[in-house]
Parts: sequence; structure tokens; C-alpha cells
Amino acid sequence: MVLIFECECGNKTGLFATGDRDETGREFIELEDDDRLTYVVGEDGVLFKCKFCGYTYRMDKL
Repeated sequence: MVLIFECECGNKTGLFATGDRDETGREFIELEDDDRLTYVVGEDGVLFKCKFCGYTYRMDKL
């Protein structure tokens, strides 16, 4: 599985499945290139920040 992140500025990077799973069977994902994107996991969700333009995106916790 691959998830593609594309910022408004055109920066693209992928998040891919590692094959490793947690105790509930959920698979871990990692950044394809961590020089393009940073992320912070919080109580309310995840923040993604583009390292090229600095724009920040928020994905709320479901």
C-alpha cells in the first residue's frame, strides 16, 4: 500500500506500508522521503507540514 501526499506547492512524497503490524493487526506506515514532509501526532489527529513551502495540513482523529 502506498499513500501519496501532494502539497499545493507541488511537493510529492509517499507513505508506504512496512509489513510490520501492531498487536491489533494494524500495519505501520513510514515516509518515503522524510526530507519533504514532517508530521506530528497529537491527541486530536495528525499534522503534516511541507518542508518546501511550510504549509501545514491537519487530519482530525476519527
